[in-house]
Amino acid sequence: MYIVCPVLQLYEILARTPYGSVKKGEVGIDRLLSEKVFSAAYPLHEGGFQPPTPPVFPQSFGLRQILYSYWATWSSWRRYQPLDHIREYFGEKIALYFAWLGFYTGWLLPASLVGLVVFLFGFWLMATDVPAKELCDSGDSFIMCPLCKVCTQWNYSSICLTFKAGILFDNGGTVFLSVFMSLWAVTFLEYWKRTCTALSHRWDCSEFEDIEERPRPEFTAMAPMNMRNPVTGAEEPYFPENKRLKRTLTGYMVIIVLIAVVLMFLIAIILYRTILRIVISKSNGFLSFSAARIASLSGSVLNLFIILMLSKVYTSLANVLTHWEMHRTQTKYEDMFILKVFILKFVNLFSAPVYIAFFKGSFVGYPGKYNTLFGLRNEDCGAGGCLIELAQELLVIMVGKQLINNIYEFIWP
Repeated sequence: MYIVCPVLQLYEILARTPYGSVKKGEVGIDRLLSEKVFSAAYPLHEGGFQPPTPPVFPQSFGLRQILYSYWATWSSWRRYQPLDHIREYFGEKIALYFAWLGFYTGWLLPASLVGLVVFLFGFWLMATDVPAKELCDSGDSFIMCPLCKVCTQWNYSSICLTFKAGILFDNGGTVFLSVFMSLWAVTFLEYWKRTCTALSHRWDCSEFEDIEERPRPEFTAMAPMNMRNPVTGAEEPYFPENKRLKRTLTGYMVIIVLIAVVLMFLIAIILYRTILRIVISKSNGFLSFSAARIASLSGSVLNLFIILMLSKVYTSLANVLTHWEMHRTQTKYEDMFILKVFILKFVNLFSAPVYIAFFKGSFVGYPGKYNTLFGLRNEDCGAGGCLIELAQELLVIMVGKQLINNIYEFIWP
């Protein structure tokens, strides 16, 4: 703590020093940062990070040299993180983040091993499955009815690869993996809560929000009145709870509208896939044979771009709504902001996969009386089932989202 204490003392001085009218909340470096008077404010590094030359015993290293030599290098991957050293140098917030990162990475090891075993089991099953072998060897023995009014008849053996790919993702092993991951997630959360509580107690930051955290600069500037703090006895800005509750309820009504927008985009993508499949089926050659696959894949890519667009918009709207709710502390502000972003991004990301997994193909009807949506027949699962399409949707979303974000970070760091 020999580095942290002077830095904290200096920060307290900067945070409490008025630069204008105290009644208007013109106090502290945080208010100046929020108003963009300064672009940033942070303490300088303490000493160099390279080990001294000539070499000396590690016991004489500075804190920054210890972190560089035994933590921030690729060769340190096998070591436990020096969380107490990270806390002393960067503070509790950064230390808790790296504690979570290390804890999560360690717990992913058993989950990844089980997933790998189940995946290899799927390959073995795909190669030895008797129904798949009979289907692929059937040739022209089974002629199937057209899948739409403009579609042609097709051979059942033409779905050989799709059927085998469906076995890879739809077998008894994936059921076991689903149950295992559910138990893994619950156990992971409980053990992380225990670890987080232990670290917070050890670092004496369990009651930081209630005792030490001061009001946000934006809250101070916009609060309509002042009230005496019962703990410190100081006059502090105050916003009535009943007004905050009304604003919070209004914010969640806006979130419901935004969720409805996501569902409207989902319906638009369903119609796009249906129309594109009909258009391609009217053509000749290879495209007409692969109409369903092309429509499904292009719909997944289109859904990815809609997800990325709405993600940017919804994050900005969540920030505006949370700011309007006038939360007193930064911790409370971040909690409510994260909750809104989680709800919006969860619906945005998983509306299409949930539809494919649980609803697609359930409202088709039967020959002679097919159900329609805006005059178009409801889409059905392929001959190999919906699970292969679900795997494709998740692959496009997860890999595509990560790839585009990495490219964006590389171009605009």
